[in-house]
Amino acid sequence: MRNYEIMFILSTQLTEEEKNAGVEFVENTLKAAGAVEVKTEVWGDRKLAYPIKKKENGYYVLTTFQTDGTRFTEIESKLNINESILKYMIVKND
Repeated sequence: MRNYEIMFILSTQLTEEEKNAGVEFVENTLKAAGAVEVKTEVWGDRKLAYPIKKKENGYYVLTTFQTDGTRFTEIESKLNINESILKYMIVKND
């Protein structure tokens, strides 16, 4: 098992309940793909470095987890169809 982290940005136009549902969606997607030790840290609303989908601000969330790395295509396909996620990036943590 290797350590990974995913940083994703949700739209700031969502309600608090929708933002929490978005965070829970990502956590459940990771767990369904076999990730363990899923820990989430909400960074909150921040200005984006550049506009994404005509939005200037985003709701940043960082989630760390452990997995073997073989099911990223399954994770990414589910994240790509979620409209509340503006952008995401998964990186390996050493």
